[in-house]
Amino acid sequence: MKKFFANKVDNEFIFEGDELAHFNVLRCKLGENILCLCEDGFDYLCEVTVLGKKQAKAKIISKELNNKNPKINITVFQGLVKGEKLDLIVQKLTELGITNLYPFESEFIVAKANNNKISRLNKISLEACKQCGRSIPLNIYDVLSFNEMIHKLKNFDIVLFANEKNKIRNFDDIKNKNNIAIVVGSEGGFSDKEIEQINSVGAINFGLGERILRAETACIAMSAIIGYNVNV
Repeated sequence: MKKFFANKVDNEFIFEGDELAHFNVLRCKLGENILCLCEDGFDYLCEVTVLGKKQAKAKIISKELNNKNPKINITVFQGLVKGEKLDLIVQKLTELGITNLYPFESEFIVAKANNNKISRLNKISLEACKQCGRSIPLNIYDVLSFNEMIHKLKNFDIVLFANEKNKIRNFDDIKNKNNIAIVVGSEGGFSDKEIEQINSVGAINFGLGERILRAETACIAMSAIIGYNVNV
């Protein structure tokens, strides 16, 4: 069934802007049943009632709680990466049931911070939601400084640090945790001082095998492993 994110007003959904364009591309017809989402955790079965050049509408027939949304909070802190790698990360973290993404700066990053990209990344997450079935997209935040990232890590039940120098993979530590942070570096990795700062907040160093992974691969692999083991 065709899926759309739209504005819910009383007992109907209103389509404008990008979603109206998507609505028209898929050639929705009057009387057609579609699935509407508004980031409230529910799926709404709707019937198209209005088709216009500037606006379309669909009335709500029924609603059902979406069971594909994340069940616990997993937040990924990702060192800034180059080019379209962040696009891929956003898409896959949405599919994997991650709740929040904070890009951050560190000493050896080569990418430049650009918070203007957040709008585009949000669109990528919305499209990924339609594909994977969740109705609440990944929350994507502005780029943090390294010190801001360290400060936020203190608010989690457990912090898992992807460290290629560590071979340990112990899943017992993450059981029964409801607020998990994952820290992954950029292409340049971390300085010794930064590693010390991450470990100073009680982070558990987590190995991903013998091979050194690309930053985006490490982020996606780590998220998949942790998500699977906590049944996100």
